[in-house]
Amino acid sequence: MFEKFTRERPVNILGMMSGTSGDGIDGCLVEFKPDGSSRLLWLKNFDYSDAQFSRIQGLMRGADAAAITLGASYVAELHALACKKFFENEPCLPDLIAVHGQTVWHQPTPVVWDEIALTGTLQLMNGALLAHRCRVPVICNFRAADMAAGGQGAPLVPFADLYLFGRETARDRVVVNIGGMANLTAISVAGKMPAVACAFDTGPGNVLMDAFMQSSGLGRFDADGCLAASGSSLKQQLDEFLADQYFKLPPPKSTGREYFNQTRLAGLIESAADAAPAEIMSTLLDITVDSIADAILRLEGMIRFPAEVLVAGGGARNSELMKRLSAKLLGRCDVSTTEKCGVPVMAREAMAFAILGYAFLRGIPANVQLATGAASPAVLGEYHPAGL
Repeated sequence: MFEKFTRERPVNILGMMSGTSGDGIDGCLVEFKPDGSSRLLWLKNFDYSDAQFSRIQGLMRGADAAAITLGASYVAELHALACKKFFENEPCLPDLIAVHGQTVWHQPTPVVWDEIALTGTLQLMNGALLAHRCRVPVICNFRAADMAAGGQGAPLVPFADLYLFGRETARDRVVVNIGGMANLTAISVAGKMPAVACAFDTGPGNVLMDAFMQSSGLGRFDADGCLAASGSSLKQQLDEFLADQYFKLPPPKSTGREYFNQTRLAGLIESAADAAPAEIMSTLLDITVDSIADAILRLEGMIRFPAEVLVAGGGARNSELMKRLSAKLLGRCDVSTTEKCGVPVMAREAMAFAILGYAFLRGIPANVQLATGAASPAVLGEYHPAGL
């Protein structure tokens, strides 16, 4: 099946990511060379129209069987449109597409049905349809194999983080991605080889802030944190939210919109009925910042401080968020972005899936067991051949 992907020539893999913000698709073309090294050839993005954005938000917030069935094809068609845009003026097609799909439900903790404990995760993506539309083989459904091995199916990016950020550093590093949700990968360089010390979802990233902006008719998101910067946080609501049990759980752990969602936001707003929008936004921003900072400081004993914190994702472009995170970690961590290591902040996750795609191609297990809790290594992904 993979005869043409010999180790004698480079392989170009397009990594595609549509995160929990659900506002568009990031695409990164990565060249993997025969010696195992790689380079980013390009980063492009495909923004959803207002109608597409609304439909994706609707699928994530609740959909019946019919909507989910059609939604998988809809998400594939959107990715095909993105590819059409990405491939314009490019000399050739990629060898493979490695795509995450759109998460609509993530259930890492067991639920018992008829005395059978079940976990699962659903990323909408019709891989066969995307491969047919683009005439390029597709690898998708990366989380399922880890969950079959007893893992939480998340986070999956630590394998790629170690590849991208574990070299050429004398200091321990924490790579933080702030998308809809926030996650971190702690990399220790104390041993003979850099290693992942810990990795997990810290909690909400932009999801609650974006939901408040959208439900209030203020736009899709708070650009550069301007609204949050103009307000003061509500201490009572902040403290009550941060007392949530999730933040106290030890890793491995993962979360999503199923837990940190519109219902939780509505509860916070109701308890602060007289608050101005800027106060609500400032509070939501501090929920994200404080939960991330606390998670990093709890890494004491796993990594050595002072450590280096590298931030990626949409949150890295929010200067108010970066300012507050730097202040919270002052003296313990130096905070910058992944740009420092040559990885654009909006490329990290798409690049990660390109790397996971390459691992699948070479039969390399890519689940970091201490991060997901899986009982055994697993080769992640499923393959759909190119349409004829």
